[in-house]
Amino acid sequence: MNKKDKILNYKELLIDVLSVQTSSGQEDLMIEYIKEFVKNNVPDADIIIKDNNVYVTKGTTETYPCVVAHTDTVHKIHKDFQVYENKDIIFAFSNDECGQVGVGGDDKVGVWIALEMLISCDNIKCAFFHSEEVGCVGSSQADMEWFSDVGYVFQSDRRGHGDFVNSIGGKDLFDEKFSKKISKIIKHYGYKETSGAMTDVEQLVDNGLDVCVANMSSGYYNPHSDNEIVDFYAAENCLLMIERLIEELGCERYTNSEFGKTSWSNQWNSYNGYGGYRGHYWHDYEKEYKDFNSEVILEGDDEVCYYCGDSVFPSNWGKNYRWCHGCNSEVYYGKGEIDIDPNQTQIDYDDIADNYDGSMKHKQVVNNILNKHYKTKNK
Repeated sequence: MNKKDKILNYKELLIDVLSVQTSSGQEDLMIEYIKEFVKNNVPDADIIIKDNNVYVTKGTTETYPCVVAHTDTVHKIHKDFQVYENKDIIFAFSNDECGQVGVGGDDKVGVWIALEMLISCDNIKCAFFHSEEVGCVGSSQADMEWFSDVGYVFQSDRRGHGDFVNSIGGKDLFDEKFSKKISKIIKHYGYKETSGAMTDVEQLVDNGLDVCVANMSSGYYNPHSDNEIVDFYAAENCLLMIERLIEELGCERYTNSEFGKTSWSNQWNSYNGYGGYRGHYWHDYEKEYKDFNSEVILEGDDEVCYYCGDSVFPSNWGKNYRWCHGCNSEVYYGKGEIDIDPNQTQIDYDDIADNYDGSMKHKQVVNNILNKHYKTKNK
């Protein structure tokens, strides 16, 4: 298969997965889709559906790489739902709403990546958890015995294109040794380490999983809104990075030496965060940073969640966090200017997600599709 055909196959499957409607508590169609996909495309794999979670094992080895995703979205089910692609931008439209609706990239892109890994890897485990968007319900009920022979876990459940999440809620997801092992690969694909918000890999750590895990951006933008879109090439870049990481890491166990600790207890390569928080990156940066990737933004005088736009409230976790009712989780809150060494070119705190959805390119792509729809509808 040549490169062009492979890209087309990637895109066709991504659009197919995005076309499956799913919402928290209404995930039967996605669970059935995964089941049929495995049956038809990975017939030798073992599949278990337990408590609405799907567990797939391919190959035989002592230790498996693992990829996880969640099967729900925050969006409601529409009677008439269609996914469109134009110039590698993928979004959805509904006649019910007479307009654009959320395509569900969060986390259908993650489902797509896991399915692609089942095709490309000889030995792998993939888990698909239900109801992540309402509090990691599925992963909190995960069969941890199934994870006993897993060596590390990747999840692609974050907006944007360049975040590689190393800690959530003060918990380190992986250690310095693992960071050094993967650093060249994630840099090659344009990723950098950062803190992140609640998702299934964090819940697995809370469940007692002591191997290295990570979450990462997977190419969807403006999640939890009707304006949500997926950039195909950003999603494909994430897919290729995970594939390359698995090639590098192999079927080995990477125990997280930071398991059970909190980020603010570590002292090496640390920086001072707002409110006295002590965090870290696993790199030799010469300067300390006053802030990173705040997940709270200001709209006028109101603090709102970057992801869903809901108002946020003081958190029991302290000054560095806010509670978002819409996401049902803590979100990181940073304040102050970032002092960046211009020579550290691998550090890029600008995220295309910050302005992508307001760009003329995105508006033109969406408006072209909608104008064609209205012209056809009014004939």
